[in-house]
Amino acid sequence: MTDLLTIVIMLLAASLVVTLLLQRIGAPTLIGYIFVGLLIGPTGIGLLEASPELELLAEIGIVFLMFYVGLEFSLPVLLASRRAVLGLGGLQVLCTSMIVAGFALATGVTFLAAVLLGGAVAMSSTAITIRQLTDQGELDTRHGRASVGTLLFQDLATLPFLVLVAALGVAGGGHDAAAYNATYGLSTPAQSIAAIDAGVWSELGARLGIAVLAFGAALVIGRRLLLRIVSLVHRTDSRELFMLAMLTIVIGAAWAAHEIGLSPPLGAFLAGMILGETHFKDDAETDIAPFRAVLLGLFFVSVGLRVDLSVIFHNAVLVFGFVAAIFIGKGLIVFVLVRMLGEPTEVAARTSAILAHGGEFGLLILTLALSQNIISEAIGQPLLGAIVISMICAAFLIKANGRLFRSANRERASSNDCLQE
Repeated sequence: MTDLLTIVIMLLAASLVVTLLLQRIGAPTLIGYIFVGLLIGPTGIGLLEASPELELLAEIGIVFLMFYVGLEFSLPVLLASRRAVLGLGGLQVLCTSMIVAGFALATGVTFLAAVLLGGAVAMSSTAITIRQLTDQGELDTRHGRASVGTLLFQDLATLPFLVLVAALGVAGGGHDAAAYNATYGLSTPAQSIAAIDAGVWSELGARLGIAVLAFGAALVIGRRLLLRIVSLVHRTDSRELFMLAMLTIVIGAAWAAHEIGLSPPLGAFLAGMILGETHFKDDAETDIAPFRAVLLGLFFVSVGLRVDLSVIFHNAVLVFGFVAAIFIGKGLIVFVLVRMLGEPTEVAARTSAILAHGGEFGLLILTLALSQNIISEAIGQPLLGAIVISMICAAFLIKANGRLFRSANRERASSNDCLQE
């Protein structure tokens, strides 16, 4: 208990100081949490290192985040925004993942590790983007709607990647590429794909099957049971009881998913999805928001603790190469796809600028894969550093995008006034 209290007080105190400083310069608070992890971590001043207690707190933060994502997801919303969500979002995740995975395979990375690397790079930061677009009043613009739709699909696309990480961890899929290829005598990506352990495929198939059954059970059985419980509590008009019910539902759903062999965040997502289609949605969001914010902050601290600064410094060229690839490559992919869907060049350019960075779900996929030894430190650590750097830059890029938008509007208005005169 003493160790846990020490960890918590150190994290809270350091987070308070760093996030206050970053808020003064307009940077998002979640970046502050990453800086805290870097500062007090093993490769910083060494006050704290990753521990089971911190990992548990970080995982609970992801559970609350996925519950929140589930609240925002509903079939009517999906169908109403199908062009942005399924069209642009689906194509963006598919194209980015395939291109990155192709490059990774060409360097000798194993097939499933390459898939995870592609998925990690495909994700952008929902937290940074939504917050910044809201502050700038751009959520209801064409580029804002395109960006939010893409982010929604990215959030949903995280789920199969989490299933894949869990399956690889259980089936012993954590190989580094060199050892894996040497064991099987592989020399080409095609051979690497063909030689994946049968146990990995069977475990992955089993988990995907369980996930599908869980979705069906949640929709058919869980929906009725959950709504009855929430309705009963809501009728008491007790805010305290309702908050307690929400916490029980979130943690209980995560526990149930874990017990049947799925990722705990997946269970929380299902619970959120059920409540998201009811009139309890707004109350649930209000009660969960403080817990989500603080616990998610601890996840970002754990990311900072995992970043090995010595590896990044010794591979600075590779890190900044990854950063450039994320900004330029991902930006070009988004730009081309938005233009293909018939949007004007301005909308395509602004959407690509908004989404051309890494995100928290990319960090989640990458840190889990690193902890399971699915991805080697030689590639995972530089990419982890690159995603963190891209997120720091993204906050300012989106902010500048808003200023450019207002400046362009003023110039257009000014020219119109001159023409009228």
